[in-house]
Amino acid sequence: MIFIIGYGTIQSILLIYLLIYTKNKNSKGLYYLISMLAVTTYIGILELLKIYDYQGYFLNFFFLGFSSLFLIPPLYYLFSVSNLKNQPFSLNFIFHFLPFILIFSIQFIEIHLRVKQMIFLAFVIQLLSYGFLCLNLINKNKEEDIKPTNTLYFLTICMIAFAICVALLYFTSILFNLRSINLTTIVIIFLTLFTTIIEVQMIKGLNSSLNFTVFQNKKYQNSNLHSQNVSDLNKKLVDLLLDKKIYLNSNLTINLLANKLGISRHQLTELLNKELECSFYDLINQYRVEYAKKNLLNQNKKHFSISGIGSESGFKSNSTFYRVFKTQTGFTPLEYKKKYS
Repeated sequence: MIFIIGYGTIQSILLIYLLIYTKNKNSKGLYYLISMLAVTTYIGILELLKIYDYQGYFLNFFFLGFSSLFLIPPLYYLFSVSNLKNQPFSLNFIFHFLPFILIFSIQFIEIHLRVKQMIFLAFVIQLLSYGFLCLNLINKNKEEDIKPTNTLYFLTICMIAFAICVALLYFTSILFNLRSINLTTIVIIFLTLFTTIIEVQMIKGLNSSLNFTVFQNKKYQNSNLHSQNVSDLNKKLVDLLLDKKIYLNSNLTINLLANKLGISRHQLTELLNKELECSFYDLINQYRVEYAKKNLLNQNKKHFSISGIGSESGFKSNSTFYRVFKTQTGFTPLEYKKKYS
């Protein structure tokens, strides 16, 4: 058991090192994956210190305790959703960590054994729930531009299968009062296998640049940009957005923007997804919101209504303006104006 825990811990540390130096730094999900591996490393070291009875020497290291288990499922889910849906970081993501915060706040209180067992069951339920959420997310994206690879699908199935097995083991141990089963050790074995699967995938895909991803773009396995100068296209795009402010046109479409760049719609979609890692609407709305933010604080336009600012910024409807602005800034336009003016 010491060998397995030590092996898993070393694997996690190695993976963190490789992922930090991967060239795919623009992938937001990468940082969630690194965070998840850091938690597994912490759990492994924690267990080794317990086995060798070194708790007394490293008391400060035990500040997270068993609550750290509750970080793993949400981090894996956010790793998946950030890549598949290309979502920016949002304060709403914090709600995924409420179970961790709750368990962390009570773990230093004297807890009855039965309560600890219920807490562990809560972790299993959380793991199972997030596993099915990830599976549902993968199935929804199979027909989209971003296609999950077999590795992501396999990792998610492993999470679900593991959660089911541990749940059965948990109820068996309770039903037959089997004290010898160490459920925490079972979790560590799973984490070791989990990191091993990721490492094998990385070794398969390693090149001189240490590029790693568990996602592939279904539409662009055969690139249509090979005949184009991508650098020139990016410069043209920046010119249209910054200098000509094409985003202020509320009737702007992806076809119109593609025509301005002299490329096809498909090529523009590939350029945005591969080079800028965003969709057409994500890019245009980002510029529109930045323009609206400046005008909301512009004293020369203080007589403008909120809806007027939104319309001038290129938004077709007031509801779309409010929704996009709140998503990107965390404030409604009126709240933003009151806070920063």
